[in-house]
Amino acid sequence: MPSASTSAAKPHAARLSASELKRLVHKGLVLHFMLQLSLGDDADARLLTKTLGRVHHRILYFAHFTPGITVSELLAVLGVKHQNIQAPLRQLIADGFILSRASEQDGRVKQLYCSRKGDKLLEFVSAGQRERIQRGYDSVSEADVESYFKVVTAMLGPERREWVRRLTELDDPTESV
Repeated sequence: MPSASTSAAKPHAARLSASELKRLVHKGLVLHFMLQLSLGDDADARLLTKTLGRVHHRILYFAHFTPGITVSELLAVLGVKHQNIQAPLRQLIADGFILSRASEQDGRVKQLYCSRKGDKLLEFVSAGQRERIQRGYDSVSEADVESYFKVVTAMLGPERREWVRRLTELDDPTESV
């Protein structure tokens, strides 16, 4: 039988049987999927009151937290083609939620910014999501929250981890949202 110090040094999965690991991975997928649905539902209920959808929310989110994001960067982080965001982006610009400006370095490149109106909309749409996440954090220890961050970060590819770094190095990400 391994000692406690040997056992603690191994990753959790290395200490499980194949069937236990399979069950644990399945539970992780179920929990992730259900959380994703719940977070989507939180935003969808508010988006519907504005006749907007999830793509609108994602555009607002990235324009708010990465001011000056280019359309190419937005496409890359969302993993979509231009036609997937073209109509929602055009609507957000027309409605005054997003500002589109030519880059100072290259006038052909469009950079996106959230307007004050867009900031308020993002605040409204994201409120339920933030409340749900806060309830989760409030139900566990600080160490558990940090462990959760480590687990989720370990599941991300390098490109997504870079986006997490960019989005979380803000001085105060809740300042206006």
